[in-house]
Amino acid sequence: MNTWTVVVDGIEIAVTAKRVRYLRLVVHPDGRVRASVPVRASRRDTEAFLRDRIAWVRAQQERLAARRPTPPPLVDGGTVRVWGEDVPLRVIAARNPANRRARTRLDAGGLSVTLPDPTDAQALAAAVAALYRRETAAVLDDLVAKWAAALGQSPNRVTLRTMRTRWGSCTPASGAIRINPDLAARHPRCLSYVVLHEMVHLSQPGHGPGFCAVMDAHLPQWRAVRAELNTRQPSAAPPGHQPLAR
Repeated sequence: MNTWTVVVDGIEIAVTAKRVRYLRLVVHPDGRVRASVPVRASRRDTEAFLRDRIAWVRAQQERLAARRPTPPPLVDGGTVRVWGEDVPLRVIAARNPANRRARTRLDAGGLSVTLPDPTDAQALAAAVAALYRRETAAVLDDLVAKWAAALGQSPNRVTLRTMRTRWGSCTPASGAIRINPDLAARHPRCLSYVVLHEMVHLSQPGHGPGFCAVMDAHLPQWRAVRAELNTRQPSAAPPGHQPLAR
């Protein structure tokens, strides 16, 4: 089977040429999109079909996202999940309300967020999202280097991008990888898995036997980590931030 990846309006679609009569498009519960096409179908015709159907794909992803459980709100005295642990959350009023910049401090006592208006839920969510971005960025380079040494290949570019339905994405043609910073809410093994997953896509665009063989060789428990990402939601996260693994 011949497998490749197509990106249409920012949505990655894994395409596999099979002995089928008709082109078939599926959106999985975890947000992944796959297409099966007849062996004789040209890539040009396949991509034209996918462009025509991308509105349907996006609607299906949004419908599935709406069915996911909503995490508890972020509130003073509650908790927020950081690297898989529920840590106490304290929201503090800034001494100088004129200073509009939020400040966060994460230590053994939990997470403290200082805001001009401690009742501003949107500002609190943004502060936690910024913390996730900093936490992920702090360890991302080392993980990329680790898996690059193991795989013998490196991405051309790695960026952080908040995505509603994906933990990561890869464009093999350009060597670009995107990692969702909300992974800082999950156990560190989840970020390691996602980085490896996307880097394997540099040489294995689809999720076929070749992809699975490389993953098995370098992270034998990867399926268990993927299941963890798909089934366990953070106890608290910024509104709208509930991505799923691919």
